[in-house]
Amino acid sequence: MTTQPVQHLTVQVTSIVWAGDRATIFSGITTGRESVRVVAKGEAFHPVDGEVYRIEGQWHESVRHGLQFYGRPDGFVRLMPSGKLVVPWLQVVGGLGPARAKRIAQALRGRLDGLLDGSVTLEQLTEIIDPERPNLAARLAVAVFRTLAETKGEYETVRWLEEQGVEDGGTVRRILRLFGPEALPLLQRNPYVLSGPLPWSKVDPLALRILKARGGIGDAHTHPTRIVGAIDAVMLDAIREGDTAVHRSVLGSRVAKKLGLDAEMELDEEVVRVGMANHALIESGDLWRSPGCAVLEEDLLVRFRRLAGGRERTGVKIPSAVDLRRLLAMVENRGRSLHPEQRDAVLAVMGRPLACLTGGAGTGKTATCRAIVDLWEHLGGHVQMAALSGKAALRLTEGTGRSEPGQSPAVTIHRLILGLEKRVDGQTQWGGTSQRQAAPDAGRELPLLTNRTLLVIDEASMVDLSQMHRLVDAMPQGCRLLLVGDAFQLPPVGFGLIFHHLVEQRGITSRLETVHRQSDGSGIPAISREVRGSRIPVLPAYQPGRPGVSFLVVEPGEVSESVERVVADLGRHGPDSTGLMVLSAVNSRAAAPDGTVRHLNHRLHSAHVASLEAADPGKVESVRGYMGNEFCVGEPVTFLRNDYEKGLRNGSLGHVTAVDEDLGTVTCEFDGETVTLTDKDLFDLALAYAVSCHRAQGSQARTVVVALIEARNMDPTWVYTALTRAEEAVVLVGSEEALKAAMSRPPAHARRMVGCTFDLSLPDVQALDQA
Repeated sequence: MTTQPVQHLTVQVTSIVWAGDRATIFSGITTGRESVRVVAKGEAFHPVDGEVYRIEGQWHESVRHGLQFYGRPDGFVRLMPSGKLVVPWLQVVGGLGPARAKRIAQALRGRLDGLLDGSVTLEQLTEIIDPERPNLAARLAVAVFRTLAETKGEYETVRWLEEQGVEDGGTVRRILRLFGPEALPLLQRNPYVLSGPLPWSKVDPLALRILKARGGIGDAHTHPTRIVGAIDAVMLDAIREGDTAVHRSVLGSRVAKKLGLDAEMELDEEVVRVGMANHALIESGDLWRSPGCAVLEEDLLVRFRRLAGGRERTGVKIPSAVDLRRLLAMVENRGRSLHPEQRDAVLAVMGRPLACLTGGAGTGKTATCRAIVDLWEHLGGHVQMAALSGKAALRLTEGTGRSEPGQSPAVTIHRLILGLEKRVDGQTQWGGTSQRQAAPDAGRELPLLTNRTLLVIDEASMVDLSQMHRLVDAMPQGCRLLLVGDAFQLPPVGFGLIFHHLVEQRGITSRLETVHRQSDGSGIPAISREVRGSRIPVLPAYQPGRPGVSFLVVEPGEVSESVERVVADLGRHGPDSTGLMVLSAVNSRAAAPDGTVRHLNHRLHSAHVASLEAADPGKVESVRGYMGNEFCVGEPVTFLRNDYEKGLRNGSLGHVTAVDEDLGTVTCEFDGETVTLTDKDLFDLALAYAVSCHRAQGSQARTVVVALIEARNMDPTWVYTALTRAEEAVVLVGSEEALKAAMSRPPAHARRMVGCTFDLSLPDVQALDQA
């Protein structure tokens, strides 16, 4: 499982073997006329025959298909064909044919630059194509120019970036996605717009060189364009950390550091003046807000205040409190009985157009949600449920009793938004409406929001500002919103903080306190409360089979080895994915791999292979996947994307039941369903002996083993989330220093600097540009 160095390949597409939403497989020829097979992962990559790409990736041997080049996501840059690749590219133009294409290539000496810069005119190209048939040649010449025109901006941008020393394929593709085919004029006018896709250390030397070349601008180092670029870079750094604003006291010093200048009062004043004049800063008390984030936050604040203030009327008639209690009792009789605090929460949500439901792990949030959606539907309303991950959506579907065929399941937030967009385009079902279909299928129905809809968002603490804005923006007037989550679990991976602020407002929030999942005898609820209070718990020493929370103290550098020993004590990973879970705070790091997800998976995979060899020497079969993964029978795995045709969700956990080395296939069982995965599917299959805490959020297991390592993201919220994944036992493995360091850090959500606390008690505000 050693990591191979990234390699580069220039290849021309000759035929598409397979194309899907997340990957494409194609055959091609290199500049040396060698045939290759390329496996290309990437949602935005859709090559066609004749196109030429520079690809970053690695060679892997497939038992079934031989040597294949696996391209990295975003590692594809479309190039202008040259040399021997020109003729096949020209033949894509209908009617040109090999003879005429060869004639053009020879006349232009294998370069198409003359067609782009205008040095070869339409008349000249017509003469080159076929002087004896001028009418046909003219039509073909127009077709060649039109084909080039469609990609001219992209070619010119790529060439310009290469001239500036930007050759990383992923970076080039991000730039093209952000700025489109007209990127070049923008980049030449203000190269500091590259601060988004490129690090400042690469942007600044390039942009300074361009500024100086213009002349007549004075000192380029303190030019307003450069100062604004540095401000943008500081704000982007903050956004990458999850913030939407920076404190006034640090802005000047951070910008000065970007500029390579000494921080001083005069520079601070100039930064503020230039930033305000160029709309790069929004002032808000002690904070400077990112303009883009501020617009999103203020849009949400206006809508939330309208909802909380009851200024959007729902199409569902809400009965009196007495009648609601009677109806809820009827709903309970058809399902599980509710705890009194759960019952109060259900009734409170019915009267709130904007509501939050919160509680620690195991307090019955999903059971309460089931009663809420049952009661809302009983009142004649419509329910739409969503969660951030596919795994969380599946658990919400099952927990609310929407698993039966024909029922509308919970979906991911991404799929919800995509489905609503398809509704706007006139579609009603996923995959369109088939003429053979006798009747609509409720299970395939596209999501729908109306003034009778209750939109339920689970794991809402992890929904970032951009995602929440898109959701709320899609809600029609009268649609209600229920946010469900635990504010002490991990915050969003992206920027912003919404749920954590909304849930502090009593007028819209119901809290569940009683723990139902873990028994009090396990000790997990008590330890979790200690961690939630940022107190270091006193834990007994680890012993195999000990329930509750225990601690195996080991030195740094011994964590992976010790976790492997604990897993062996516990009987290793079995086919039941809910039995044992291993968690780590870091996916991988080359300098200190001990205790990371990748290192743990590697060790536990090797241990599994050794046990198979011991049981049946020489008979162990395996299939190599992608990114160093290798799969044998009996191994735990996770699927990394939503594939609704296969019934798999992002985060689905399962185990390998069979491998076929000759066919290169891996057969897995996920939630009782057997699925066989081939080459293209193995992109999204990974070993799951260990997973990150973010990936585990929303899941439970009987026993959880936690790798305690020194990591910035390991704080009380991380430890709390890890502990509360367990139903019976937790084993912490690591040093006392690592635990103390984690518990000494402020909770992740408390460290976020955001420009809006979503205070709903004040009257509506105007949009920022009208304030």
